[in-house]
Amino acid sequence: MPDDRPMPGMRGRLCSVTRLLVTTFAIAICGCAAIRSPPPINVASQAAIASDQAAGADRGVSGVWEGVSVSNCEGDPADFGRCNAEQKITLTMFQSGNEVTGFYKCAYGNQVCRHMLESGTIRAGKLEHTRLMMRVMHEDGSMCFFTGRPADNKFSGGYECLQGGGIIEQGVFQTRRNY
Repeated sequence: MPDDRPMPGMRGRLCSVTRLLVTTFAIAICGCAAIRSPPPINVASQAAIASDQAAGADRGVSGVWEGVSVSNCEGDPADFGRCNAEQKITLTMFQSGNEVTGFYKCAYGNQVCRHMLESGTIRAGKLEHTRLMMRVMHEDGSMCFFTGRPADNKFSGGYECLQGGGIIEQGVFQTRRNY
């Protein structure tokens, strides 16, 4: 017949293991009791949260963005004097869905605005995922394409101006939303 008596020294180990298991079990039960679920959100709170999120989403790129554009040294070779021409620019944009419209303003930086064109109309603007592409139409028939990624109230990228089917100026721009 097997002997059911513990081996010498095992009784202390069994008591320690039992105490450890009981303590662990008690901590687990107390810990679970301390976790509480958050209070339920009522319908009015849910509507306010949804309204705030929708207002932020509706704004998108809408606003007034101010900054600078700097031409590179590529473009119309007859107008090489525009190399590194810097202008102060303002983009006033209105977003509806993924469509963007608005106005463009140019002011003297280290040179006058290209062909003295100080204003334009933003047309065919489209925000696709995180990239904004738009066309600025000028009264002389030229147009400039601006492409960049607006984020954190900053919008920077590149631009290219065309007239008569040819590139007349290229460069980079950076703006910040002021309001």
